[in-house]
Amino acid sequence: KKGIDFAKKGGYKSVVVDTAGRLQIDEDMMTELKNIKSEVNPSDAILVVDAMTGQESANLVKAFDDEIGLTGSILSKADGDSRGGAALSMKAVTGKPIKFVSNGEKMGDIEPFYPDRMASRILGMGDVMTLVEKAEGAFKDEEVERLQSRIMEAKFDFNDFLEQMKMMNRMGALGKTMRMIPGLNQVSDKQMMEAERSMSKITEMVEKMTEEERGGPGL
Repeated sequence: KKGIDFAKKGGYKSVVVDTAGRLQIDEDMMTELKNIKSEVNPSDAILVVDAMTGQESANLVKAFDDEIGLTGSILSKADGDSRGGAALSMKAVTGKPIKFVSNGEKMGDIEPFYPDRMASRILGMGDVMTLVEKAEGAFKDEEVERLQSRIMEAKFDFNDFLEQMKMMNRMGALGKTMRMIPGLNQVSDKQMMEAERSMSKITEMVEKMTEEERGGPGL
C-alpha cells in the first residue's frame, strides 16, 4: 500500500506488484494473494506461466483463475521446445487472453502476444513479422544504406563486418532470431549454440586484427 501511495504522489502511470513465485499451489499462498488483491485492488491480475510446462499449465491457470480471478497471463520461455502447448491450454481453460510472451530475462525480451504468430511458430513456419519488427528496431536506415553501398562497390571489409555483427546483436541472441526464419525451427538448441559460439569466435578474431588488416581483407 505504501508503494502504491508513493506512485500516486509521484505521478507514476502504473505499478507492478510482484508476488512470490511458487512451484506448487498451497492454501497459504492463495490466501496471501487474495489479501494482496483485496488491499491493492489491481486493474489486472496476471499470472506468469512457464511455457515448458506445456499442457500441465492448464491445471495451474485454472486453479489461480478460480481462486483469484485472472485478467490475463504472460507466457515465459516461449522459445522453448513446447512451442505453444501452454498457450493453447491457458486460453482453452480460462478464456482469458495471453497478453505478453517472453523469450528471455531482459525487458527487451518481452513482447505483445499475437495468436497468429504463435500459431505460425507451432506449425514450424517461423515468425517473419516479429523478425521484421526486430530488424526495423535494430537497424538504422543510414547504416543499412551504407553497408549496401559498400557491398555493391565491392568495398566491404572487416570493419563493415564488425558493424554488421553489432547490428545483428541488437536484434537479440542469434539462436532466438534464427528460429523466426521459416524452416530453421527444426535446428536443435545444440546446433544454435554451436553457431553462436562460432560467430563469437570469428568476431573476436576480427577484433584482434590491426586497423590495416581489417581495412584490407586481401592482405
